[in-house]
Amino acid sequence: MSFPRKLARKLLVSVLVLSATFAVLELGARAWLHWFASEQDFQHCASIGQLRARYGEFGPYRAHRHLGFALAPHYVRGGNRHNALGFRGEEVAVEKPAGTVRIACCGGSTTYGWGVLHDFKLSMPYLLEQALRADGLPVEVINAGCPGWTTLETLVNFETRLLDLKPDWLVVYHGINDALTRMVWPHGAYRGDLSGWLTRDEHVAEASLLELSTFARILLVEYGRIQPHGSEMRIIGDAPPTCHTFTFQAQRRANSYPDGVFRDVPIERMLEANQPVFFERNLRNLLAVAAAHGVRVVLATFAFSREFPHATYIGHPAVQAAIEATNEIVRRLGQETQTEVIDLERELVARELFTDGMHFNEAGNRVRAERFRKVFKSRIG
Repeated sequence: MSFPRKLARKLLVSVLVLSATFAVLELGARAWLHWFASEQDFQHCASIGQLRARYGEFGPYRAHRHLGFALAPHYVRGGNRHNALGFRGEEVAVEKPAGTVRIACCGGSTTYGWGVLHDFKLSMPYLLEQALRADGLPVEVINAGCPGWTTLETLVNFETRLLDLKPDWLVVYHGINDALTRMVWPHGAYRGDLSGWLTRDEHVAEASLLELSTFARILLVEYGRIQPHGSEMRIIGDAPPTCHTFTFQAQRRANSYPDGVFRDVPIERMLEANQPVFFERNLRNLLAVAAAHGVRVVLATFAFSREFPHATYIGHPAVQAAIEATNEIVRRLGQETQTEVIDLERELVARELFTDGMHFNEAGNRVRAERFRKVFKSRIG
C-alpha cells in the first residue's frame, strides 16, 4: 500500500475514533443532563430548547424590539405570574370594560414588586386595585412595571403598549435605575439611548453550532466562555466597557470599593458629571404624551431607607444623593405642569417597610397602596 493511502487510512480511522468518542461523550452528557443533573445544574447547562421543553416559559423576560427586554407573557412560578399581555398579575382585556377606570402603574422592580416575588397579590398595584374596589370604585390597576426599566423604557412602553389599553390614569415611580445608568465613563458615553450603559444584542437564539452540543455547551459554560442559555443577561443585554454599574456592585459586595476605575474616577465624580438630564427629558416627554391622549398622571418620588448602610447601591451616600436629585426633578415638574406628586421619599423611610432599603416588603406595599388609595378615592369617587 502506498504511503498516501496509508496516511489517508490513518486519518480516516482517527476521524472515526474521534467522532465515536465525541458521540459517546455527547450521549453521556445528554443522559446526565436529562436524568441525573440537579435542577440547578440543568438550568445552568441546558439549551434554550431543553429549558423550554422542561419548563415551558422558563424565564421572566423576553427580548423586545423597542424595549430591549420586557416581561415574558404567560410566565408562572408559584404565586407569581405574568398575563398574556406581558404584565404582572391577572389577565387584562385589551378592550376596557364600559364604566371601568384604568390605572397603569409604571416603573422598575419597585413597581413590579421585587420584594414580594413569591406572590403577585402582594404587589402594590394589586393591593391598590383591591382597596379601591373595596371602596366601591370600578377600577382596574395594571402593573406595568418591569425590573431594570428606566424612564426611557417606561416612555416607550407607554407609547407602544399601554396606550392601546386606554388607561385613564398613569402612576410613575422611578429613581434607582435612572441613577444606575449614570454610572458610565468617560462622560461621552452617557447618552440618551443608554447605549453606554447596556447594549441590546440578541442572545436568545442558539449562539453557535458548537452550543447545540450538550457536551460542548457544558464545557463552555463551566469554563466561563459563554453565559448559560437561561441567563437573564442573554435577554437583558451586555455591559459595554463604559458601564461601571456592575463593577461598583461587585466591589461593594466584596468590600473592595474603590478599586480599578474608581481609584481615578470615584462614583461621586461620575454621578456629578453625568447629571440626570435624560431622566428629566424622558419624564417631560411622558407627561406630554399622556396629556395629548387625555391620560392623567400621578408622579411619586422614590422612597428609600438610610438604615441599610451595607446595601449594594442604596447604602452608598453618593447613590442616595443621586436619588434625591431625581426626586427634586419630580417635585419641580409636578409644580411646573400642575401634576399630582406623592412625596414617598419624605413619607416612607422606616426600615421595616423594606427588604433591602429600596424594595418594599408586604408591609411596605400595603402602606404604599393605602397612600395611593387616598389619592384615587378622592379623584375617582
